[in-house]
Amino acid sequence: MWVEKIGKQSKALKALFEPNMLKLSKACVLCWSDLERLDNVLSTYFSSIPYCHLIYAIDKFGKQISSNINPYGIDYSYRNQDLSKRPYSINLDSKQDFILSPVYMSQNTGRPCISAIHSVRDDSQQFLGFIVADFDLRNLPLAISSHEGSSLPQNCKLRQASNGMKSAFDKYPLELQGILNKLISEHGLFHVTIHYASAQVMLWSMDDPYQYRIYDAEQLLDQDMYLIYSRLPYPENAKVSNYQVQEVLELFNHLRNLDEYIYLCSGSLNIMNAMVGLSFSFDGTKYMSVEEFLNQNWYDWLELVTQNLKDGANRKNVIFSLNNNFNQYFLSRCKQTQHQIELM
Repeated sequence: MWVEKIGKQSKALKALFEPNMLKLSKACVLCWSDLERLDNVLSTYFSSIPYCHLIYAIDKFGKQISSNINPYGIDYSYRNQDLSKRPYSINLDSKQDFILSPVYMSQNTGRPCISAIHSVRDDSQQFLGFIVADFDLRNLPLAISSHEGSSLPQNCKLRQASNGMKSAFDKYPLELQGILNKLISEHGLFHVTIHYASAQVMLWSMDDPYQYRIYDAEQLLDQDMYLIYSRLPYPENAKVSNYQVQEVLELFNHLRNLDEYIYLCSGSLNIMNAMVGLSFSFDGTKYMSVEEFLNQNWYDWLELVTQNLKDGANRKNVIFSLNNNFNQYFLSRCKQTQHQIELM
């Protein structure tokens, strides 16, 4: 996913980074053998490389000769480290002036990142080495990492009355459930909102709680999805258990596929305040506790929501379909509960 996303925007990223990287490489030629001056030049040009969080120089053998230059200053401890086996080093080519690396996990931040690499040549075109700028994927202007300008369904009633038009999420319900369950349980997500019609999810993480990220079906279902968020233990102060997370997501799936006319448009779960948000095809948004959601008397609820159907025969068919769906759900839930008891 990330490689494909970077690939699609590589021209834009190259246009963004290469001009100033070229200027920096020319400035470094004059002080390549003077490490103190080299550090100062890198530090001076640091702010000219947009979105960069780390910059340094390596020789033609892959050994770092400069310090690490970051927004907070100069870290001399990284001089002379061997970077020849770093993921981006495989693509180093002295014949190319500018290279964008594949996505890899940064040892400095523990996050997915890419590196922009520019060769350094003197006036006689003798190859000296490279300057390298690292970028955290979260900070790059990629459509995948920004919520600005994204279009989310404002009102599910704007859709057709029938749920005949399935979204990409409807094609992979179990995969979606499994991925979200793992991200919540093992990767520090505390709030998820699923918009089924647009096939988008909004995710909030523990280590960046003031920003949400939006992903479509293709991005969420990609195996690289787990690289985006660091592995974190399930929070001790969460008001929802791991098992309840699984139950909520499973019930979302069943509510999504209730009937042609009655179905879930969007669902949200917050494990820190144990609240669930629901938006159905026939009504506005509802909020309730996880406990209330999982123990809701759905048969009474079905009777209530189908009262507005004027066609008696159609109402009877809808009730039969809904009851059958929930019978299957509760049977599945009973089997899971019995399995949990057997494991104790």
